[in-house]
Amino acid sequence: MTIPGLDPSGELGRLFFQIQSKSSHEKDVRQSPGGGHRGTTDAVDLSRLAQDIRTHATRAAELPDLRTDRIQHIQQALAQGIELATPGQVADAITRETILNALGS
Repeated sequence: MTIPGLDPSGELGRLFFQIQSKSSHEKDVRQSPGGGHRGTTDAVDLSRLAQDIRTHATRAAELPDLRTDRIQHIQQALAQGIELATPGQVADAITRETILNALGS
């Protein structure tokens, strides 16, 4: 489409290209990492709780998936016929698990 009397090299054309160039530059600044504020750094202060959580998460990640000492203890108890839990403890655990699952859904 052409508009009669519009000369891209005239005053209106120069104004259009200046606005378009400025708009393009602002878009580039917004999309660049750091939002155009080069040389600035952000500081983050973690709360004591956040620091504790990070510390415990790091320590938990270092623990082995299997606790061989507990497995050996249970195997010895089973071999010797030692009762690991009473029937009441097993019933309580099943009841508690059932209630928690019902509340979570």
